[in-house]
Amino acid sequence: MRAAWTALKATGVLAPAPLPAAAGLLWQVARHGTTLYALVAWHAQRTPARIALSSGQGTVTFAELQARADHVAACLRPYTPPGAVVALPAGDDLPFVAALLAGLRLGLRLVLLPPGQDEGATARLLARLNAQALLTDDPGLAGLGVPCLSLHRSPTERFWPGWPRAGQPVLLTSGTTGEPRPVTRRVKPLAAGRLTLALLAALLPHRDAPVLLPLPLWHGHGLATLALCLALGTRLHLCRGTPAAELWAVMARQSTQILVLVPTLLRRLMDAPGSAPSLRTVVCGSAPLDPALVRRTQTRLGPALHNLYGSTEAGLISLATPDDLCASPDSVGRPLPGVRVRRAADGQLQVRGLLTRQWLNTGDLGSLDGAGCLHLLGRADDLMVIGGENIWPAQLEAALLGLPGVRACAVFPVACADYGQRPAAFVELEPGVSAARLQAALAARLPRRLRPAPLTVVPELPLTPSGKVARTVLKARLDREELTGLRSEH
Repeated sequence: MRAAWTALKATGVLAPAPLPAAAGLLWQVARHGTTLYALVAWHAQRTPARIALSSGQGTVTFAELQARADHVAACLRPYTPPGAVVALPAGDDLPFVAALLAGLRLGLRLVLLPPGQDEGATARLLARLNAQALLTDDPGLAGLGVPCLSLHRSPTERFWPGWPRAGQPVLLTSGTTGEPRPVTRRVKPLAAGRLTLALLAALLPHRDAPVLLPLPLWHGHGLATLALCLALGTRLHLCRGTPAAELWAVMARQSTQILVLVPTLLRRLMDAPGSAPSLRTVVCGSAPLDPALVRRTQTRLGPALHNLYGSTEAGLISLATPDDLCASPDSVGRPLPGVRVRRAADGQLQVRGLLTRQWLNTGDLGSLDGAGCLHLLGRADDLMVIGGENIWPAQLEAALLGLPGVRACAVFPVACADYGQRPAAFVELEPGVSAARLQAALAARLPRRLRPAPLTVVPELPLTPSGKVARTVLKARLDREELTGLRSEH
């Protein structure tokens, strides 16, 4: 308890009077349940004029955010009883947050829908979950077979708190390698508390340290960042879709101290000129972080980079600090408190912790070193057997990214008469770098069986809405086309 109290005081969230502030938080939780809405109500009562969120749409204070959430809750209450399953499609960030808070206050099970998904797959998912409504004003979603409720209708009655009802967000897996699946596990409060304290100690967030998030809020990475900022009363700037070249200027204007992003955006940020004098912490996650990119970031920003490993199904698993990454750039750090990790007989990492009491297969192959740090080899279902040798795409991707002029890449297995399988690759090159030069560099580094063929140069790798490489799109392209030899899209 003493360590928890000390960690919370260090964030400044309880200042200037810790005991009354803590009592106020307990009161809001008693009224509204253990939800993000209770945190917003707490800050709205203590510091109503404090900025909660900002974006290209403007800024909202905590008092304004609570008022928006209350308005949406009043609109929805007659149509959505507590416990109802409703879907909240991705949309503009500030209205999305207000609808999220309202749904949690009403005790709903909110399915957070990413954009750009196949309509048939989404309709099947909603039917399987027995969703009763879509919270949207988009008429284009009327064909999903679920009634649409406008978020801007006039409320028929004033909404009173009543008994506390803690709603539950239902996240979907990102769909990087397949059709998204719902994840409905509840967070264990004690485990979440231990894990949060560890993050506070490592990242040193503060209520007066602005955070910038260029990721969507419907994904676990973005939602966790939103939750932490709402808990601490920290201003969060939302800039989803902002080109990496513009992020430096945005961070300078916002006096950003903490940046949360994915490896693809980090690589593009490192490729762009600019500076952010206030930036002191970079938290990267949701996809493998290449060691070469780690070293580039450390050279440019100093000891600022943290590598966070987790999954939608298992929650947060481990965190590599700047010291961990200096010692071992390919590490994802040590398991967080309350999280246990073991290596199964087939090499898969299994996790028990924040979201599950049972051992859960992560689908990732990896190992634990003598210092207790995790190292990932790649996805279990991505394993390639080339001439009898086990090779993971991540190994060849690291080799490609280590070559001058390679910005990004993705490697896949394809059938081969000589070796059983061979690697195929899509690469994104810097201007002026030729495919022939890349092939020559590969010939000097890799044996013939491990050189990607076909190797396709593309202007830019496709990304999922969460900012990760859209591997299903690239794999489908390999399946469609007969790629032979070197193909270029320049």
